[in-house]
Amino acid sequence: MMLLSVFSPSSKADEIDVTIEAHQKPFDFSSPTSEVSIAPLHKAVKDWSLCVLVPHMKDEYWISVHSGFEHRAKALGVSFTWHEAGGYLQLDRQIRQIQQCAEEDHDAIVLGAVSADNSALLATIKDVASSIPVIAFINELHAPELSSKVAVSWEKMGELLGHQIVKDLPQDTDEIYRLSLVSGPSESGWAPILEAGLRRGLTSSRIRFGLSLEADSDYHNQFLQVEKAVAACAPNHIIVGSAPAAEAAMSLVRLIPCPTKPQIYSTYYSLAVKRGLRSGKIRAATVDYAVLQGWLAVEQAIRLLEGQMQFEQLGPKIEVATPNQIPDDKWAVISR
Repeated sequence: MMLLSVFSPSSKADEIDVTIEAHQKPFDFSSPTSEVSIAPLHKAVKDWSLCVLVPHMKDEYWISVHSGFEHRAKALGVSFTWHEAGGYLQLDRQIRQIQQCAEEDHDAIVLGAVSADNSALLATIKDVASSIPVIAFINELHAPELSSKVAVSWEKMGELLGHQIVKDLPQDTDEIYRLSLVSGPSESGWAPILEAGLRRGLTSSRIRFGLSLEADSDYHNQFLQVEKAVAACAPNHIIVGSAPAAEAAMSLVRLIPCPTKPQIYSTYYSLAVKRGLRSGKIRAATVDYAVLQGWLAVEQAIRLLEGQMQFEQLGPKIEVATPNQIPDDKWAVISR
């Protein structure tokens, strides 16, 4: 799918009320962070053209990213084309899209990569980066030729959720809990990184890590994996899933004839997850402010092109949402 958007400028600046962080060592999520202040640009000096590539548009997360990107492009008066690979397993298609972007009359590539370190993908980025700047966003990408990055640490996302799961354990019992993970493909630039962080965050000896299931992160494929996770009908069961998996789990746990229902956690945020939190069906979710990341990607691209970039890498501060603490929709998820 390709979306073409061309917008006129807007003089109204956005007020960012979410904490933004920059790492002391750009592109190194292990380095310390500091809070930074971003004064939004008022207008681009010209109608820059951005070529945007994302893994897919099959869930609310990437729709939210697109919403933030579109909003900022309109305000700054720049144009962009939006391409989706069709899923995390469509590596060859994304490589062709990158090459096509470089051949066309664009000023920068903004890339949500399907893989963090696939050798063919990295070779393609190295090749095109000599003629057009490449900005990574959302997903991890280990390409030294990147000009900038807008992202959060998926490892930190998993670790914070792990800490929350441990915090939620009942304190009046020593019972053991079994955890099943339903996540994205191991080839992706987020799922294996998030799982590593989750395992590190699960510091309690009362939690046993069981199934680790993976599929492309659309609702249908995630639903099939959640079915496997709930089939055991075991007591003290925790399901940790992507936003589509958490949504599927909410539906499935109503149908299974088990005496106890699994506890559900989501590794990232969506409208469905928000509804689950409000109803108490989902216990917690990590929030990386997808709308704001799309917004920041445009801001970074234009600052880079106009020689005004302050930070090579930045992103929102990750938060944990619970039924008692739900973020405002403005920067977290597209509203309907």
